[in-house]
Amino acid sequence: MTDPTHNMLQDVQVVLLRPRWARNLGAVARAMKNFGLSKMTIVDSQIGSWNDAFQMAVHADEILHNSVTTDLTSALAKASWVVGTSNNAPPGTRLLTPREVAEECLERGAPTLLFGGEINGLDPAELLRCHVVSTIPTAKEQSSLNLAQAVCIYGAEIFAACARQGADPVHGIEMPRNDAPMASTEMLQRVEEALQRLLENSDWSKANRPKNSIAALMQPFYRAQLTEKEVHAWLVALGKALPHGTE
Repeated sequence: MTDPTHNMLQDVQVVLLRPRWARNLGAVARAMKNFGLSKMTIVDSQIGSWNDAFQMAVHADEILHNSVTTDLTSALAKASWVVGTSNNAPPGTRLLTPREVAEECLERGAPTLLFGGEINGLDPAELLRCHVVSTIPTAKEQSSLNLAQAVCIYGAEIFAACARQGADPVHGIEMPRNDAPMASTEMLQRVEEALQRLLENSDWSKANRPKNSIAALMQPFYRAQLTEKEVHAWLVALGKALPHGTE
């Protein structure tokens, strides 16, 4: 009999953006194995030798061996729920704790968890292109956590949420079913590209705009949990609004 809790955990994707130290990479793999997570994606690695990573990845070597190295656009393209992790969320983003992320997993399915590098984390433009931002509650005297510690907390909360739901002898836990497929990040990226083309010669574009203004315009799309059909309608509308030949 298939264990749906296991399926949920196996579908969680951990994306590490700009990791710097091999020991942290190995500790992340170990933390993932502790809580049944297995999908690791590495973007813009700053790590040279992986020797220390394998030393730290106790009984989790296979996670390192099976990790995927790619660019951020490709890493997030198929994701329909990207959770950016930061203790400095941009204004306007939807903010959740790790426990709230875990509880929402039971409704929305497995998330793609995006973790920034050890020095600077995720920048505002990257966070604005996430569906939600999640912050780990900490004491104000020390608000930053080690990368592996952060992954461990999210893994533990998701594992515990699945276990609590799975302990229900009547209802059990089922993977979420959605008759209307949710829009992927790739589709939302296409909306952003069309919007940029539409605005490039407008008064809006010529004004003195903040650096992340286009990302801020897109943030409500990420928060809205749009379906593929809804985003397709936006793409058609924007395509019709573009000058002839630029769609």
